[in-house]
Amino acid sequence: MRYNRSRSSDQNFWVSYADLMAGLLFVFILLIGAIVVKYVYVQTDLKHQKQSLEQSEAELTQKKRDFLRLRSDMNQTSASLQIAQELLAQKEANLDETNAKLQLSDREIENLKKLLLDTELARDEVKGEFVASQMELGTTTQTLKLKEGELALLSAKLLESTASHQQLVEDLNITKARIKNLTGIRIKVIQELKNKLGKKINIDPNSGAIRLPSSVLFDVGSYELKPEAKKQLKETLQPYLDVLLNDNSIRENIDHIVIEGHTDSDGSYMHNLDLSQKRAYSVMAFIYSLDEKRTTMLQKYLSANGRSYSDLILKNGVEDKEASRRIEIKFNLSNKKAIEEIETFLNRKE
Repeated sequence: MRYNRSRSSDQNFWVSYADLMAGLLFVFILLIGAIVVKYVYVQTDLKHQKQSLEQSEAELTQKKRDFLRLRSDMNQTSASLQIAQELLAQKEANLDETNAKLQLSDREIENLKKLLLDTELARDEVKGEFVASQMELGTTTQTLKLKEGELALLSAKLLESTASHQQLVEDLNITKARIKNLTGIRIKVIQELKNKLGKKINIDPNSGAIRLPSSVLFDVGSYELKPEAKKQLKETLQPYLDVLLNDNSIRENIDHIVIEGHTDSDGSYMHNLDLSQKRAYSVMAFIYSLDEKRTTMLQKYLSANGRSYSDLILKNGVEDKEASRRIEIKFNLSNKKAIEEIETFLNRKE
């Protein structure tokens, strides 16, 4: 029961960590779902485009066959026309010779004219069909080119979407590693504190906080440190602060170090608040006196506050007055980098 509050804080930390990871997992699942839906939609559209392209190709093949047939018919018609022209030339050449022997009737002349007219009309019709076929073939070719362009555009969009998804996955993995790294740093700091302090004082294995009984440091109702307590306080606080502030890899992850004064529930809350605050200040002033060269660094990280009896220690549901009267020194890790990376990841997703 001695570490109830620290355990509660650690549980709150892990609950928040679990909620954060669940939220990130949910966002990741939404991203994957959106990409899969987009991919299915693109594949379906590509399939339809491919079917249209195949149908257009089949129509083009049929047009080509019709064109070949028309060209064959035109060749036949041209051959017929050539024959007719040759016959006509022959008739004209022999006209003078046969004019005396043969006198054409009006009906035969009309038939000949009609034959010539029909031949000219047939030739013009074949030419018209040939031109129409050429125009239709050109239109079909242009349509095929447009379809190919749309297909290339869809493929480029799919590649771009895949690359964007890969980048999101990489950013998410980096952010996860940053968050996990905070836990690793806390474990490293606690282990270093245990190595430095040994069995001199108990260290909370979850938070790394230390507790100093007020009865050892102060007289009842007093906030002045006992002379005999200063030596023990120095032996405890000096290595504790050395671990937190001397190692650059640890110090850059420390947000602040706080000294908390706590009392039991005897007396009014405001009186105990004033007493606990003054006791915390006394310990902080003693820390400043240990090494004046480190004053600037201590001003950046060290703070003190009184908690009165707002965080009592219970034993079997009953207040443990002796344990409640204490000084706690704890550190908090900075999570600014991890939060900034999470915000960057979410903003990039939007």
